[in-house]
Amino acid sequence: MLHTNHAPRTTEDGAQPAGFGVWDASDPRDLRRWEAAWEEAASGDVFSHPAYLSRFAAPGQEVLCAHYADGRGSQVLYGFLTRPITADACGNPVAEEIVDITAPLLYGGPLGTVAGGRDAHALSREFWSEFRAWARHSGVVSEFIRMNPASAGHLPYPGAQVEQAPHVVRDLGGLDEEQLWLGMSKSARRNVRRARAAGMEIRIDRTGELVEDFLRLYRHTMERTGASERFLYSREFFDTLHTAFPGRFAYLYAVHEQRPVSAELMVFADEVGYALLGATEREVMHLGTNTFVSYEAFLHARGRGAAEYVLTGGVTNTHEDSLLSFKRSLVADGSRTYLTGQQVFDPERYASLTACSGAPPPRTSFFPAYRDPAASGECIGACRSPLPLAGAGAGAGAGAGAGAGAGAGAGSLS
Repeated sequence: MLHTNHAPRTTEDGAQPAGFGVWDASDPRDLRRWEAAWEEAASGDVFSHPAYLSRFAAPGQEVLCAHYADGRGSQVLYGFLTRPITADACGNPVAEEIVDITAPLLYGGPLGTVAGGRDAHALSREFWSEFRAWARHSGVVSEFIRMNPASAGHLPYPGAQVEQAPHVVRDLGGLDEEQLWLGMSKSARRNVRRARAAGMEIRIDRTGELVEDFLRLYRHTMERTGASERFLYSREFFDTLHTAFPGRFAYLYAVHEQRPVSAELMVFADEVGYALLGATEREVMHLGTNTFVSYEAFLHARGRGAAEYVLTGGVTNTHEDSLLSFKRSLVADGSRTYLTGQQVFDPERYASLTACSGAPPPRTSFFPAYRDPAASGECIGACRSPLPLAGAGAGAGAGAGAGAGAGAGAGSLS
């Protein structure tokens, strides 16, 4: 894949760098640029940091960042993963090195810092004009991202935005403990009382020194729920969080009879907290342990000064999802519109990847359609590839159909 690293322009007074470039996390110089720009423009968003993205990159995927500066103090930072495309919708191999773009869990998309009274829409147009030109030149066919329901710092998106089942966000700004308490359902408040009556206490780990307890709970929960292998994060993943984001994570443990029995891993941007992962022993679930930990997470996030705490969504991306219902019980008015974003940069290649000779376009909402796992078994006639398409890693990662609800976060495991 071709990487374009434009030399930055400068303004007439030479004070403010300007220009567009795409950086590769595997290149030490690019990595330093990315980390410096992240400190300036990302507002602490962990999902756009090279260390975080690198931990989610599968073999054959690249960890890249598009950066744009207008020379007047405004910047755009967009960290993403590229996936090789090696097969069309019907499973036929392609012969050209092409890729598509996706974001890691939980969320992705460009972040913007708007300065000097600039219009965010104008900044977005400038960025996307540059980005599309780069994408077409670099063999990027399409893009699929999960959009953050917390609005801070995110730019207008020019592609299609598809509404999925909602995610849940707890507003924290200006609320005291009583208001947070009354914002939960009666059943949730009963669960917290039950946990406290059973002697549950909270222990907070801000350094990762108790991570072995989390890993024990996490593995137990993964086995109990039969979770997908893509959620089987290694010890190295957690070590990366500890090293790359000091002061931006916390483990909240529910301790029962001097033993950690439930936990929530929280990560923090400047103004927003996220429930990243959670785990609980089956034997204490009847004591209201999950609800107790979630409520204490609200209090901890508020104490840090977060304006919002994102609980993410359910497992199945449906309104009836049981996990989503549980999260809604924690925040009576917390449902937020959750969108996925998708756009095609190369319509001709996209059409060639999805077309089947003698058949209409695939009847599916899965995006990109050529990654739909059901498509290869539903093709009518022979799939044709008018272009000599290719790549090196078909089937790596899910598109909208499988990935839209994948931001289940902590609740997906607890």
